[in-house]
Amino acid sequence: MTSVKPPVALKIKDLENFARLTLALTDSPPIIWYFKYKGRRYLATFSVYLSWKGDIPLFTYVSLKGKPGPFLAYKSDGEREEYKFTNNIENPRYIYAPIIVLKETYDFLRAPVEGRFPEPSKPVRMEVDSLNSLLRLLYLISVREGSLFPLWYFKSGGKRILGVCIPFEHYYEASALPVFFYVKLGRKPPAPFIRYTTSTLKGESLEFTSNTSDTKYFYAKIIEVEKMPLFPD
Repeated sequence: MTSVKPPVALKIKDLENFARLTLALTDSPPIIWYFKYKGRRYLATFSVYLSWKGDIPLFTYVSLKGKPGPFLAYKSDGEREEYKFTNNIENPRYIYAPIIVLKETYDFLRAPVEGRFPEPSKPVRMEVDSLNSLLRLLYLISVREGSLFPLWYFKSGGKRILGVCIPFEHYYEASALPVFFYVKLGRKPPAPFIRYTTSTLKGESLEFTSNTSDTKYFYAKIIEVEKMPLFPD
């Protein structure tokens, strides 16, 4: 097999966070890969971050305790999130992603799980003053780009960080100027989403929530990861 450069690995905390990352607030679910390695089971997806001199392939993965079904189903329209494996896609209340079972585990999949991948080029690091600024940014980018960037939650240097990496394309000779916008938190986010709105009477309003069914709000999804290799030290 031709040698393939391994992607940058991002280990998701648990299946709940993985289901939220892949299926929450999206109309285009990704392909989910299932493979086994050294007696452990994994689910993974690929995405791409535009960076200084090209794209950074991001391998987001989570370990499993048992064998998954053919589809991962998810919804967040109640008091709590719901996710499950299923063998059909008939219930319209859920959004689904297909799980593709790999017969072999190739080296470019083993390598990121083992922590063997190239050191990614770091984005510019910019701390903002509040969650309000972070949500304003996400709202603008979502409207402009038509896609929702996840908010990554992790610890760095003993601090709780919530942030998002946004590329600004065509910066001098670079492909893009990648910027990691973030805030420091005093505690772990109490819910998996932040809902945001503005009004003439009240101005800005945001709160943590588990329910994304009220369409008058803009929602940002929070994904907890063990480490964030894109965050500048």
